[in-house]
Order: sequence, then C-alpha cells, then structure tokens
Amino acid sequence: MRFVVVSDSHDNIFAIRELLEYLKNEIFDFVVHAGDIVSPFALQEFKKLNKKLYVAFGNNDGERKMLTKICEDYGWSIGDIVEFPGGIVYHGTDQSVLNILCRIGIFVICGHTHKAKIEKRENCTVINPGELCGYLTGRKTFAIVEEGEVSLLDL
Repeated sequence: MRFVVVSDSHDNIFAIRELLEYLKNEIFDFVVHAGDIVSPFALQEFKKLNKKLYVAFGNNDGERKMLTKICEDYGWSIGDIVEFPGGIVYHGTDQSVLNILCRIGIFVICGHTHKAKIEKRENCTVINPGELCGYLTGRKTFAIVEEGEVSLLDL
C-alpha cells in the first residue's frame, strides 16, 4: 500500500496544483489530508487525482457543510477524526487524543502545527506532513507512505 499525506493547504491553490502535478507521475492508492483545506474550491482541486480522499476537518475549515457535500459527491471520507486503511487522520495535536488513536491505528496522521515531523511510538507512527501551503515555514511539504516507510518531501 502506498498513500500520500498532506495537511494545512490553506487555500493555496498554486501549491495544491503543484502537488497534483507532482503526483501525476506517481502510483499511489489514496490521499490523506489532515485538515485546513479551508474552502470548497480548494477541495475541488483534488478530484483531478481520481483517487479516494480521507479528510479531517481543521480549525480553519469554515464551510464544513459544503466540504462535506463535496466529499459525499466524490465518495470521499470527511470528519473530525477519520479512519483510512491502516490508520486514522486527526487535525489536532492533543497528546491524550493521539495516545488513544495510536492504540487503534498503525499510522496516525495529524496537522495543525505546520511543522513536518515523524514520531515512532511503540505500536504506531505519528506523521505530521507539515504545511502544503508554505505560508509559515516557507516550505511546501507532504509525505508518502509506502510499505510502512515514511518519506517527507518538499515541492
């Protein structure tokens, strides 16, 4: 299994399109987005991939009703905490919540901090892919998980 992990795209349509262009030449099963897509027009861009999308709501996702409708229309999954094959995605960084989620999933994907980080725990790997938007760190980062190995990448 090979999947793409992103977070905190914050309506940066140029960064989203740059990611999609990069992924055009990649083989993967699905995309996990750890929140802060922000608006429906940004989420719509991901339909170009023709892949399943698993999305956690972020603290800046204002139009939840429309985001939910788009996900329903494309057969994608969205919620505050969403399960995907092999793991769970949650926007926040509350350690007590992450500890609980690590008991459930092999991979726990989170976002919010805009800082890329991979943390190996006893039975789980916590992945924060950083920020796709590049607004706070100046880096547009994402991750690819393949056969249990995580690669953090810059656009």
